[in-house]
Formats: sequence, C-alpha cells, structure tokens
Amino acid sequence: MDALHLPVILILIVAVFFLLRKGGGKLSHIAVGAAFGFYLAGTSAASAVSSTLDSAVTAISSLM
Repeated sequence: MDALHLPVILILIVAVFFLLRKGGGKLSHIAVGAAFGFYLAGTSAASAVSSTLDSAVTAISSLM
C-alpha cells in the first residue's frame, strides 16, 4: 500500500461514518462511499471484505 493511500482511506472512513450518521442518500454521500470502496479495493483488506460479503450473501440466500 502506498503511503498516500492510508491517509486517504482514513479520511474517507471518517467521511462515510459521519455521512451515515447524518442520514439521507444524497449524491455526495454516495460519491464518498464509492470513493472509499475504490480505495479499499486497492488494499490488502479487499480479499477479507470480499470473502465476508460472499459469506453473508450465501447465508442470507440460504434463509430465503
């Protein structure tokens, strides 16, 4: 991970947290969330996030 990615990711985490607390689905909120997702995809955490989401989707689909 580049040295630049960590501060950007931390800023986006804080921004997403506060935007989710504020509520609403404004375009700016969606853009910040998408930017966070793209930066997160470039990190080593991407595989863990992907496997967790796959497990959650499998569990939910087995309930239905």
